[in-house]
Amino acid sequence: MAGIVPPMLLVFGPRSTDYDFGPGHPLTPRRFGPGIHLLRAVGAVPGLAPEPALDDELRWLHTRPYVEAVKRLSSDPGGPADAGIGEGGDDPPFAGMHEAGAMVAGGSIRAIEAILRGDVEHALHPGGGLHHAMAGRASGFCIYNDPALAIARARREGLRVMYIDLDVHHGDGVQALHWDDPGVLTFSIHESGRTLFPGTGGASEVGEGRAAGTSINVPLPAGTGEGAWLAALRLILPELAATFGPDIIVSQHGADSHTWDPLAHLEVTTTAMGEAARLVDELAHRHARGRWLATGGGGYDVYRVVPRTWALTWLAGAHREVPTATPIEWRERWSAEAARYGQAPLPVQFTDAPNAGRPMDSAAQAVERRALSVAALVRRVVVPRLVREATDRGWWPASTLHPASGPAAPPTVALPTAASPAPAPAAPTAAVPTAAPHIAAVPAVPPGPRTDPIILVSVDAATWSRLSLAPRVVAPADPAVGHAILLAAIRDGATVVAAVEGATIVGVVVVGPVDELVGVATLLAVGVVPEFRRRGLATRLLAALPEGGERHAEVTLAERDVMEPMDRRSRALIANRLLAGAGYEIEPAGASVRTIDPSALRAVRASDRAPSS
Repeated sequence: MAGIVPPMLLVFGPRSTDYDFGPGHPLTPRRFGPGIHLLRAVGAVPGLAPEPALDDELRWLHTRPYVEAVKRLSSDPGGPADAGIGEGGDDPPFAGMHEAGAMVAGGSIRAIEAILRGDVEHALHPGGGLHHAMAGRASGFCIYNDPALAIARARREGLRVMYIDLDVHHGDGVQALHWDDPGVLTFSIHESGRTLFPGTGGASEVGEGRAAGTSINVPLPAGTGEGAWLAALRLILPELAATFGPDIIVSQHGADSHTWDPLAHLEVTTTAMGEAARLVDELAHRHARGRWLATGGGGYDVYRVVPRTWALTWLAGAHREVPTATPIEWRERWSAEAARYGQAPLPVQFTDAPNAGRPMDSAAQAVERRALSVAALVRRVVVPRLVREATDRGWWPASTLHPASGPAAPPTVALPTAASPAPAPAAPTAAVPTAAPHIAAVPAVPPGPRTDPIILVSVDAATWSRLSLAPRVVAPADPAVGHAILLAAIRDGATVVAAVEGATIVGVVVVGPVDELVGVATLLAVGVVPEFRRRGLATRLLAALPEGGERHAEVTLAERDVMEPMDRRSRALIANRLLAGAGYEIEPAGASVRTIDPSALRAVRASDRAPSS
């Protein structure tokens, strides 16, 4: 009805099934039959019918020769293979291929435009998510890269975009197309390229130049189950979002991570996929004013898995609970067809049995441990130390959803009707500020002539509470959250030295509480507001630290100003100079860290206390 805003805009129309590589191809339009049926059953109504993107829009990222090659093979599918498109490959030509591929791209572009206009907060484009297409070639069933083009549309408005890829295959095309853009953070969790197409997505692929640290990859070993997969997301994603400070989130919800998928080797469940969608929804509301475009992607068990994954993603964005069971009329309608393709019986529930009913034997446990160790190492390199410490010590909740590592059983309710009102999202329970809009309320450094700030040594909680933290001093991106984190840190025994101009903190050095077992404290952060950089303020702050015991520091590519980052080499040189000047012995970071960030360094400062007699 006119004037009613859908809880999550559903992008689907008569042309959605035109993207069809032919009989026998794994990416089949047959998935739309059971998929859209189940979406309608939970209350979703298509509200945007995709139409082809303009050539000029495709050329935001795709080369002119490539678009012309697609058009040529679209008109003459029997012509010579070109640009990754050819008979017998992953991307065989078909009549109307250009128009069909442009239609998918157009659906995601128009959906993100609806979000940017404020028509809707969330949109789901189940036919989108074609994340493998490159600038000048097709790849992995993907002709044009619709999520990357949607990101490009948001970037044309100057917005910072966080891209979250949950497909079992590495989101290589989106990563490549935004590889050197520090305003786009791409995150991909996937089966390792050692065992699966496209063979990329190692943790060492981190971005280039000033964008180093904005391509994040979590490659998991074959056999990883729902517990480690979801734990990795909960461990890393909330901290990344808080650190980066996106204006909008684009996600890809490929269903091929599922244990039943015929083309891959992870053991994830729809339960975990639904929980992951709810996590993305939470991050959109906490950090991006609710703005979120979700796309579909892969998934080749098109009757048992894909429809439930789409429905669970829409339910997450609509803030509705998961129904008790899949509708009997849906199962009756599609059971015979599913059986013809070896995908029967259709599941009675939207969610799966724990661990998909598989025994968690010693081999499975070993794979889970390996997967968690990969995630922990990636987090160590790509998340700032202060943010990690804040989460680990309970100074700040990075996420309010299910802090435990395994998937939680969702609540069950009766199926809603299309007219059912969507319950409002739960209010955050944390006392710590969580959302990016706080930035506007925080006073920046006053304009005008600069004077030397006052250095406050060992700031106490009462003093800190009377001050405000300027933006871009330390992570997270929201200075109100950073202020609250450091207040909690001070109360927990951390040492904070602050540079203050008026009532505004323009620089800090933070040393964590002493680890009583080893007598060592960790340098957690050194930060100065942009207006005071290159004026020796960080050196003064480090010099003002009170005498103490041994202190350690580890500096990785995560320690950067996400708004105006320098290239990785410059960051490392500055960190080396600052810490060496403060009396730290500098050495390369540990071997495991340097597999991801070769420029990472470790610094140790010996105790400057007089030895006890």
